Amino acid sequence: MSNYTFDQVIDRNHTGAAKTSAELIMDHFNLNYYDDTISMWVADMDFACPPAVIESIKTRADKLIIGYTKPVNAYHDSIINWYQRRHRMNLQKDWLVFSNGTVSAIRNSLRSFTAEGNGVIIQPPVYYPFEREIQDTKRTVLRNNLIRDEENNYQIDFEDFEAKCKNPNTKMFIYCNPHNPIGKIWPAEDTAKLLAICEAHDVLFFADEIHCDLIRSDAHFESALNLTNDKNLIVATAVNKTFNVAGMHITNLVIKNEALREQLAGFTGSIGLSPFAMEATIAAYDKSEDWVVELNKTLDDNLAYLDEFIKEKLPKIKFNKPAGTYLTWLDFNAYGMEEKKLLSVIADEAHLILEGGSMFGEAGTGFIRMNISCPKQVLVEALNRLEKTFANR
Repeated sequence: MSNYTFDQVIDRNHTGAAKTSAELIMDHFNLNYYDDTISMWVADMDFACPPAVIESIKTRADKLIIGYTKPVNAYHDSIINWYQRRHRMNLQKDWLVFSNGTVSAIRNSLRSFTAEGNGVIIQPPVYYPFEREIQDTKRTVLRNNLIRDEENNYQIDFEDFEAKCKNPNTKMFIYCNPHNPIGKIWPAEDTAKLLAICEAHDVLFFADEIHCDLIRSDAHFESALNLTNDKNLIVATAVNKTFNVAGMHITNLVIKNEALREQLAGFTGSIGLSPFAMEATIAAYDKSEDWVVELNKTLDDNLAYLDEFIKEKLPKIKFNKPAGTYLTWLDFNAYGMEEKKLLSVIADEAHLILEGGSMFGEAGTGFIRMNISCPKQVLVEALNRLEKTFANR
């Protein structure tokens, strides 16, 4: 029996939550939001944060003064011990560089290590802020599109990747492992091959590994940090996704190369850590590991239910269970609907807010990303609505 509550439905309306903001949803997606709408889009969970994290924030508030904060040793130790314990990563305190979120870290890295016009490789369909940040900083997007077979299994196009790295104008690669949105955990040999290619051509390797704790019971994740060719490597770690504290924007970059750390600091200057972020991190990593174990069991159960439901009641949708993350990549191409129409039907008839695959690149056309990190009864209701909506289509 679980020691935690993963079946509690929490009302997020009127909290400023982006996930349930009718105004934001209309502005971003031009979709209607109803009183009974279920939001299953943005990547934060509908589960209560770990009790230890909530208690740590309350305890810190009781100190009565919320001033400038210097991270205590327990903060760095909690990170180092977690990644050693969970992923066999041997970190050192000096390698840890705090950032206010992973997207900010990517933007700062682009500006620190590349120049306007330089090429930056991404692997669509992939987390859409990668491309947005490259474009916003006036760098050049280089798309090493993933290769997809008829069963929606994805592989890396290494020949194309190396060709892009050989171009002297290519300066950086943004890797996503576990991959968002397809949920694949890349094999260590794939990561090692990419690292070797990048090092051979002096391309900075930025590894977004922030979903690495959210993996299936039969899956294995290997960090790029555990492999060779790490001279030009930056690894992004975060409590944000694992412990559902994304709104606190806590990312810790791991940078072994001192010259890279100094170059990044020369651009960003000093970035302060809030006292609540510090306490939440310590409580998460030191006191909430059993919560993560229970969370992954819950996600396994939700994904098993989704898989069976689609096979039995929505067989036109192609779905492969993700090895990592709590995000699902659903292929709606068999319905032959243009994406805008598809999302509108889902929003207005099923009263669900989901994300269109084209947000993640042209390679995502016809796909939907759905976040299943919610109580089981919410997932059941959402799927029943989808079945009713698409029964005769």
